[in-house]
Amino acid sequence: MSSTNKIRTGNRGKVALARAAVVVTAVAIAGITGGSAAGDSASPVGQAPPEWGANAGAWPAHNYDLANTRATVQSPINSQTVSNLKVKWSFPFKGASAFGIFASTPIVLNGTVYLQDLNSNVYALDSDTGAVRWRHMFNKPSIGPNGVAFGSGLIYGATETNVFALDAQTGAMVWTRKLIRNSQEGIDMTPQLYDGTVLISTIPGNTKSFYKGNGDGIVWALDATTGQTQWTFNTVADGAKLFGNPKINSGGGLWYPPSVDSQGRVFISVANPAPLYGTRKFPNGSSRPGPDLYTDSIVALDGQTGQRLWFQQTVPHDLRDYDLQIPAILTTVPIGGVPTEAVLVAGKMGKVFAYRADDGTPLWTQSVGKHQHDTGPLPRKATTLFPGDYGGVETPMALGGGSLFVPWNDFPVHASATGISGSLLSQNFSAGKGGFTALDAATGNVLWQNKLPSLDLGAATVANDVVFTSTYDGTIYAFDTQTGTTLWTTKAPAGINSFPAIDGDTLLVGAGTSGGIKKPHFELVAYSLQ
Repeated sequence: MSSTNKIRTGNRGKVALARAAVVVTAVAIAGITGGSAAGDSASPVGQAPPEWGANAGAWPAHNYDLANTRATVQSPINSQTVSNLKVKWSFPFKGASAFGIFASTPIVLNGTVYLQDLNSNVYALDSDTGAVRWRHMFNKPSIGPNGVAFGSGLIYGATETNVFALDAQTGAMVWTRKLIRNSQEGIDMTPQLYDGTVLISTIPGNTKSFYKGNGDGIVWALDATTGQTQWTFNTVADGAKLFGNPKINSGGGLWYPPSVDSQGRVFISVANPAPLYGTRKFPNGSSRPGPDLYTDSIVALDGQTGQRLWFQQTVPHDLRDYDLQIPAILTTVPIGGVPTEAVLVAGKMGKVFAYRADDGTPLWTQSVGKHQHDTGPLPRKATTLFPGDYGGVETPMALGGGSLFVPWNDFPVHASATGISGSLLSQNFSAGKGGFTALDAATGNVLWQNKLPSLDLGAATVANDVVFTSTYDGTIYAFDTQTGTTLWTTKAPAGINSFPAIDGDTLLVGAGTSGGIKKPHFELVAYSLQ
């Protein structure tokens, strides 16, 4: 049985659901560290950096662990204590970009908060006070979401052109490597770390050129110590030929860190092809006939070699910018009474998918948000589409206690077979609505759902029996994981399109976009129980 709650800012008490028994979510240490079966003579695979396990009570990675669960049980924040959260300190951001100044997840290890802003600058802050320990200034704008990863005493990240490694103690550059092939490409994701490898991807876009011709999304696996190439995987099946027309077409790439399982398999979520919609000369994407593999696909790779193991494409020949970009989450579900590893993934098409991890067999699909004119060829005359370019599932999901938590958006676009009306950057984000749905991870059935008055661009983050999310207008929500009841809400000093982290008794939230607020103050805010 499912229920829908309509959330109104400042009206936290009016939710028509009774409290249920407290259920504590579980994230096993094995999910953080990976590992191979006992007695295996081969070298272990699917291993996170050792610092992650040692900092499981903090937030050691973008999505907490290699399974991308974004869930912790090693925090005193729960349904009984969450209402005690109060501002402890804040760190001001300076500058801004088209999407604000902060759009990632802070990570926390060894008493230090590490983060990267949308000018690619990296900061190390004292987790108790917010005081700056060091900063490495790149001052190179990024469209984001970017962010940093920690492993073997180094901080890894990227500008639009280069991946880099910094000394975690001082911020000094250790190595850097240019990855893009040309000025049509960029990098905008947080790297993933496993087995001494840094995995990162290019995309066909940057702050000056976005999904124009000859932009290719290539996944790079680099040696974490030296930055040397171990393998590459092109997310466009015919590579630089780009669906037969490289002058016009582009596509693929990753926006978020992939998941990695204990078999050493890497599960990448691939973005869309372009031109988006089409052009006057090539309506309905006719410059790229066919399915445009591997765009809008979940692809399983051998993490040691980059060999493709299997793939599933969710939107063949995508015409609507429907990336399958959300980081895949790994879990175990019963299939025929047998515990079986599954991959959960979603994207801007407003759908959530589950597949077997071993062979990609589909398990279930669930739609979220509004859908209108979202399949098939587009008409010559502009029509209203739901989800639009900024609709559907835009930011990471979370998994806890057998439930999958999905932030989503109802935000239309007016488009035809030859393009959109206006530009992507001129959209009125304040007009969008959001929602947050809890699904049964085993079946995809809706458990509960809350509608939100603003775009939900704040991901999902679980602490025990509480799940957090936040919206473009700067509202932070804490919901009961079992019922969806609102447990706590507060207003940040600016809009939010970044993702919370849990550091022990502290919730870290980056308020780094305007959110329609007249005088926003861009800050990373630490809300603590103390």
